[in-house]
Amino acid sequence: MTARSFAIYGKGGSGKSTIAAALSSCFADMGRRVLHVGCDPKADSSRLLIRHGRIRSVMGAALATDLFDASSVLVQGIKGITCVEAGGPEPGVGCAGRGITRTFELLEELGVSLQSYDVVVYDVLGDVVCGGFATPMKAGYARHVAITASGSTMSLFAANNIMRAVLRFHRNGVRLAGLIGNYHTGETFRDRVPRFAAATGTCLLADIPFDPQVQKAEERRMTICDYRPRGSTARALRALAGGLLEIGSRPPPKPLDEEAFEAFVADERRARGPRGR
Repeated sequence: MTARSFAIYGKGGSGKSTIAAALSSCFADMGRRVLHVGCDPKADSSRLLIRHGRIRSVMGAALATDLFDASSVLVQGIKGITCVEAGGPEPGVGCAGRGITRTFELLEELGVSLQSYDVVVYDVLGDVVCGGFATPMKAGYARHVAITASGSTMSLFAANNIMRAVLRFHRNGVRLAGLIGNYHTGETFRDRVPRFAAATGTCLLADIPFDPQVQKAEERRMTICDYRPRGSTARALRALAGGLLEIGSRPPPKPLDEEAFEAFVADERRARGPRGR
């Protein structure tokens, strides 16, 4: 079986790591062999999947010694999920994007076969889609990209930029699965995400309202699906996981140019009137 591969992108703070970890947990519940790859210099994507300690990042191991093997950076988490963290250079030193690129090179050198898994989940920082952070798309590791968005202007701005990268690599077989609406506080901007999806020719994969139980779950180093498995958020995430496994071909996205994006934001403000500002 060819591994299904999904990259979860999104602006920092949009909940991409929370959703990526929850999806990995859901895929494991479905009986899939899962590899969870954290592509963030903070190396904290797998925190909810290992419950204790921190994973030694690939870049951390590489910088510490030339002699290390796959077992030193691949950690088995809950439900048999294999976790790996790219990591990155010390703050202010080097390029985090280059660290991600080098991580994939090192994993290949160590003989890590992605085909030994049924599902691979990449959790990728999306504030800046430089060449390094685009590696899962550019090198063809991730076949489908899902973008988390809270509905704030800057979150949608980042989503639009990520769509540009997906469009660039569409010829490599990369497809935009759609947007995941994920909200942290009130519902002020909740209708913005589906409107933005329509404006850019994509779909809304899931609409996840604010749930205070998510923070409580994270304080206990658990995904919301494991902390409150019968709750509405867990049900929405399980449905999202099932939908992703069934996803087929997708047309290329239609990201907005700068003028069109500003017009979209302005139209939204006008539609809301003084109260929505």
